Amino acid sequence: MTEFSESGADDPQPKPKRTVVKPEIRRWQGRRTLNRVSGIKACRACGKSVLDPETGVVVGRTTRGYVVTLGVARCGRIWFCSQCSAAIRTGRTEELKTAALRWLAAGGTLIAVVLTARHNSTHRLADLSDALWGAPLLDGKGAPVLDRSGKPRRAPGAYQRMLTDPDFYGRPQGVNRWTRKDGTRMESVRPAKDGYRHRIGYAGMVRASEVTRSQDNGWHPHMNLLMFVGATVDGTPAKGVVLPDRYFEPTESALDDWEDWLRELWTRTLRAADPKIEPTKKCAKPGCKCQGKGHGVMVKVIRSADDAALIEYLTKVQDGKRPDSVSEDLETAGGVALETVRADNKRGRGHNSMVPFQMLYRLWDLEAEGLNEDEAEGYGTALQLRRWWAEYEQAMAGRRAIEWTRGMRRHVGLEEEENPEERDQQYVHEQAAREPLTGGVAMSTTAYGTVVRHLAEPEVEAVVAAEVYDSVDDLVYGLGGLAGHVRPLTTQEIADIQEHMAARMLAQREAREKAARFEAEQAETDRLRRQLAAALARLAARR
Repeated sequence: MTEFSESGADDPQPKPKRTVVKPEIRRWQGRRTLNRVSGIKACRACGKSVLDPETGVVVGRTTRGYVVTLGVARCGRIWFCSQCSAAIRTGRTEELKTAALRWLAAGGTLIAVVLTARHNSTHRLADLSDALWGAPLLDGKGAPVLDRSGKPRRAPGAYQRMLTDPDFYGRPQGVNRWTRKDGTRMESVRPAKDGYRHRIGYAGMVRASEVTRSQDNGWHPHMNLLMFVGATVDGTPAKGVVLPDRYFEPTESALDDWEDWLRELWTRTLRAADPKIEPTKKCAKPGCKCQGKGHGVMVKVIRSADDAALIEYLTKVQDGKRPDSVSEDLETAGGVALETVRADNKRGRGHNSMVPFQMLYRLWDLEAEGLNEDEAEGYGTALQLRRWWAEYEQAMAGRRAIEWTRGMRRHVGLEEEENPEERDQQYVHEQAAREPLTGGVAMSTTAYGTVVRHLAEPEVEAVVAAEVYDSVDDLVYGLGGLAGHVRPLTTQEIADIQEHMAARMLAQREAREKAARFEAEQAETDRLRRQLAAALARLAARR
C-alpha cells in the first residue's frame, strides 16, 4: 500500500525504468524495513508501539498541510532510522545555519574540511570507523578499561589526535619547582608555545560524519567539518571566551601552514593505524578538485554568507546523499545551486553505490514490493543487504553523527548540550507535538495496531491530508479492524491532547535526566570510594 510518483530519472547505465517513490513514503518504507531487520530493540519498535494506551494515537494535519503522527514510540537513532534521521537533521541544520551565520556576521571565518581514508572491499567498517573516530580500550581479557569515574576509556582515532596534537593546540607555560638537598629552591620555566589554532583563530568546530558503500570499494566512512576560525580566544576554546570586536581574517600563509600540517598528521595517523588505509597526498588526475593534493583532506575557506548552502550539506539526510559526492564537497562549499546541495530526494548513481538507508529501501523493493534485482535501486541480494546492515549497526551504534566541540555552542549564543541524544529525542517527539493542527483523528491502540499490521500508515496519512477525517474509520474497518475505534477530533480536543502529550513527554524527559544525574552521582561516589580504599591500602602498606 504505497504511493508512487512517476519520474524520468537520468541514469548513465541502461537498465529497466523504475518508478521513484516520494521521499516521505520512501523514508517510511525504510523505517518499516528497519523494524524487521534491526538488532536494536528501540529501532524494532519505532513507529509501532503506542506510548500511552489511554490517549492512543493522533494523526493530525498541520497548518502547513503535512501530516504528523503523535503518541507512538520513536527510536531517535540518526544513523539507523530514515524517519527519525530526517527530523533530527532538520533541527540540527537550523542550529548549524544559525551558528554559521552569526559567526560570519560577527566577522569570523569558516573552513569546510572533508576527511577520509583509503578503503577497499576487504576493509571492515568497524576497523575503518575505529581508525577515524576511536574505539573502546580493552584489557588483555577483552573487558573495557575504566577511568577514575568508572566510565569506559577510549583509544583516540585520527580525529581526536587532530584536535589534541601539540602542534595544533599549542603548549601552555610549564613551571617546575623543586628543592635541592642543601635547601635551595629551584625553578625552571618552559615557555608557552602557540599552535596552529592560535594563528588561524580557531574557536571550535562541528563534525558531521557519514558512511557510504560502493560495490567496487566497500565501506567509506568520512567526515565533514565546519571550523569556526578568525577569533581571538581568551583561554582555551572549550572553557575560554571569544573576545568581541577582536575577530580577524587568517592570513593565507597561516592557513597554508595549517593545511600542510593537517595533511601530514592525517596521513601519518592513518598509516600508523593501518598502512592500507593511508590516504593519498598527491593526485595526477587532470582537473580533479583536490588540485593535485590528494584525497585524504579537502579544504575550502568560507568568508561569505552566500556559502551557507554548505551548512545544509553538512547535516542533510543521508538518504539524500549522492555516495560519490565526497569529491564534490569543495564545489558545494563554494555556493553551488541549492538543489545540488539539498539532495534529499536523490540517490546513488546507477546500481553501484548506496548510502545505508538505501540498503533498507532496496530490501523493501525486493521483499515487500517483489521487484527483481535489476529494478530495485542500489545493489546486492537480500541476504547481502541484511548482512551489511548488521555490520553497519554494530560498527556505528554509540557513535555520534553530528558533534560540536566543547564551548563552540556557547561562542555562538546557543544553549550548551549536556546530552545530545536527549536533544535528538526532542526533535523527533516534541516539535511534532507542538505543531499547530487544523484537524485530525484519534485512534485507539487496537485501531493503530490494525493499520500497522497492514502497512497502511501512508493511506491513513493521505486521508488525513485530504481532510476526509470520517473516512479513516472506514479504512480501518475495511482492514478488518473494529468499528468505532477512530474518531475525528475537534479543534479544542486536538489542543487538549497536544497539551497532554507535551506534558507527558516533558515528564518523561525530566525523569530520564533525573536518572542520568543519579547515575552520575553514583559513579562519582564509587570513584571516591575507590580512591579512599586505595589510600587506606597505601597507608596500611607503610605500616
